[in-house]
Amino acid sequence: MQTRPSRLGKSQSYGILPAVKTITIKPTDDRYTVREALFRVDDDRVLVTLPWDVEIGWSQPFDFEIQRRAAEHRHIEMAWVIEDPDRRPVARLSGLPVFGSAEAAEAYLARHDRLPPFKAQPKPQQPKLPWYAATPRRPKIADHRSAAHKPPPLWLLLIEGVLLIAVLGIVGVAFALSVPSAKITLQPVSVNLNRIVPISVDPTLEALDMVNGVIPSQRIGEEFESYAEVVTSGRGQSFSGRAAGRVLFSNLLGQEYVVPAGTVVRTSAGSYPVRYETTQSVTLPAFGQMETRVEALVEGPRGNVDAYQINFIEGVIGIAVRVTNPGPIAGARSDAIRVVADEDRERAWDLAAQQIMAKAHNGLQEIAATQPGRFLPQQSLTIQAAPRTAYTHVVGEQTDILGLSLRLLVTGESITAREAQAVAYGHLLAQLPQGYTLTDAQFGYGEAAEEDIGPGQFAFFVTAYGYASAEIDPQEVQELVRGMRIEEADLRLQQEFPLARPPTISVSPAWFPYLPFLPIRTQIEVVPQRMSP
Repeated sequence: MQTRPSRLGKSQSYGILPAVKTITIKPTDDRYTVREALFRVDDDRVLVTLPWDVEIGWSQPFDFEIQRRAAEHRHIEMAWVIEDPDRRPVARLSGLPVFGSAEAAEAYLARHDRLPPFKAQPKPQQPKLPWYAATPRRPKIADHRSAAHKPPPLWLLLIEGVLLIAVLGIVGVAFALSVPSAKITLQPVSVNLNRIVPISVDPTLEALDMVNGVIPSQRIGEEFESYAEVVTSGRGQSFSGRAAGRVLFSNLLGQEYVVPAGTVVRTSAGSYPVRYETTQSVTLPAFGQMETRVEALVEGPRGNVDAYQINFIEGVIGIAVRVTNPGPIAGARSDAIRVVADEDRERAWDLAAQQIMAKAHNGLQEIAATQPGRFLPQQSLTIQAAPRTAYTHVVGEQTDILGLSLRLLVTGESITAREAQAVAYGHLLAQLPQGYTLTDAQFGYGEAAEEDIGPGQFAFFVTAYGYASAEIDPQEVQELVRGMRIEEADLRLQQEFPLARPPTISVSPAWFPYLPFLPIRTQIEVVPQRMSP
């Protein structure tokens, strides 16, 4: 229930009038809520409005009489505006001033200072008998038992019957036309649609090209950094230890000869002889032999040789002395190790670049989202430059792990989602069956197109999911079923229209078996199905 000041103000005929409070009755209000509102009104003049859409209640004189009593109790001058002409006589029976428009009611309030006193309706008198009816006489007590009852003439009964039938017919027609109301709910048949639409992106375009399905874009960029490590795949050798053993010197002279420590002996076979030195001096007797220990001058297994491979002495000592190794010279070791290869550098670059592209997509997506409705397809990312590249090891260096710190400048194309959806929506409409209307649509964004599609710089796919319902004209439904029995209307609606389920028909009053004849008394509601999320 709404209360507001009336537009009643200064008038040429009545001068300056006091304020008028307007009360508008809502469908949820009844006689008691309106009465309470009248008790709370502080003004002397009240204009009460009963709209058409208030269908429940306000059909008995008692509903209005309660309001009039409340107005008399508060000494309020009140007028009513009732839009339904059938309810105005009911309100007038309670003695209220009732009007069909607000202007007439305001004019009434301007002319009257006080509410007219309540005039109870006089008790209806007994109807007078027609001229052809005989005046009944009360029989005397003496002949009461013997007086025979004389029935009315047949022609009189026929006339009264015809009149009664005519009156009942008129009442029935008036009831059938004005009182019943109905609501019909229809759910049309629906179909699912889906279409994969290629969307071409052209950064040079200024506006959406619906004909060719090309949308414009805006380039954004930022530098991003990442660190990646890979296991090295190169192979090398690591030498450890020097080969050692004993050699036998033979004196060719007839006198003692001293072989000092550090004397170099070597092998003579092979392209690269292996050199050894004695670790201590030894004195050879005349034409005698002595053994001493030698050690390879280089590390690694190259110093390991078999017996009798050492047979040369460097320097002048080789004129007087001969040398050989009765046993093998051994003790040096060679191990396989990992070293950096060119392929390892490439793999580290690829891994770091992938990490940077993932960071770039999220980072540039946040930049694009600062403008409402825009997003950045991942396939639009492009590496523009590498401002910094730092490897932890060089090629050939021994290491198990190669690390790379990489910093790249990445750009992407920001596009408007509504423009991409508009192109996909147009393709859905082209797929729409005849006699159906699109009631719902959803969109999903896919990967980039592997081949060049369209005139743009790149293209990506948008999957459009649509939900279409059969078209049903409410006016056509009205014309088809008005005045029809409910069961017949239900059958005709299922035969004439594509429905997903039987129609829902509700009639008020519930016992009335027919739909209203007047179209204004029937509400048609077409409720299409919605796409599941």
